[in-house]
Amino acid sequence: MTREEIHQAIQFFMDVILGDHPVEEREEKLYFALDRLALVFHFADYTFDEIEYPEAVTRDYSTLRDLVGPNFPNLGLYNVVLDINEKIGECEPAVGDAIDDICDIAGHMEEVLWCWENTSVDNALWHFKEPYSWHWGRHLRQLQGCLFEKLYT
Repeated sequence: MTREEIHQAIQFFMDVILGDHPVEEREEKLYFALDRLALVFHFADYTFDEIEYPEAVTRDYSTLRDLVGPNFPNLGLYNVVLDINEKIGECEPAVGDAIDDICDIAGHMEEVLWCWENTSVDNALWHFKEPYSWHWGRHLRQLQGCLFEKLYT
């Protein structure tokens, strides 16, 4: 998978959540966009860029949420399991928020796209790959589960 394909997957995700699409098609397109992000993550190799760049310019969370929410009127709260590898059979459900998941992923993707256009591709790929393990990857995987249940069961 090329760097350009990674870039396209990120742009596609942003277009699905913010672009002009019929509401009835958005959830399936979002499911596909999340699959693409999950796939390209595995190919996002980079060489760490030692240059100190300025902070990325992105929308604040509340502005992003105001834009995303109306595009996904049928998404909201859903059940998630915490401690998925601990307390097997004993853990209680917690509550996930699909719009929050989308916004958290989008915040990272906006940063990646800004870096792609204003710094270096290696820097952008670092901003894509590193936060996956501690933030946006969990949102992506939980949101995929929510959408799977909604679309296919």
